Amino acid sequence: MTQIQQIKHRQSMDYWKQVILAQQKSGLKAREYCRQQDINYNAFYYWLRKIREEIVEDIPQLQVETEDETQFAVLPATTVTASVPAREEPASLKLSYGPVVLEVTEQTSQALLMQTLGCVKDVFMHADP
Repeated sequence: MTQIQQIKHRQSMDYWKQVILAQQKSGLKAREYCRQQDINYNAFYYWLRKIREEIVEDIPQLQVETEDETQFAVLPATTVTASVPAREEPASLKLSYGPVVLEVTEQTSQALLMQTLGCVKDVFMHADP
């Protein structure tokens, strides 16, 4: 992509981020918002997908923790709560987003965690606003 194309792409991304935020703040479904604002519905979803892809690309790849090292990943628009037990219980991590809570304990297998995170990624990539 040439420098001019990159600038145009960035300007389009910035514009559509504002449009998508305005739609979300309006409380209207995307189709109704687009109709009221005379916005092409297909273009709206094209740019929504592009923006979501950009967000996912910015999330660091999941790395396996070593026994003595704790690592954190930045997740957009989520609340992350770590539970530190007061007594001799296995350590756990709780991730919550709205009504959904994901709890990861020391007994959670790496394979299950990777599969779950893949599903969460798919939900964010394909969810309607």
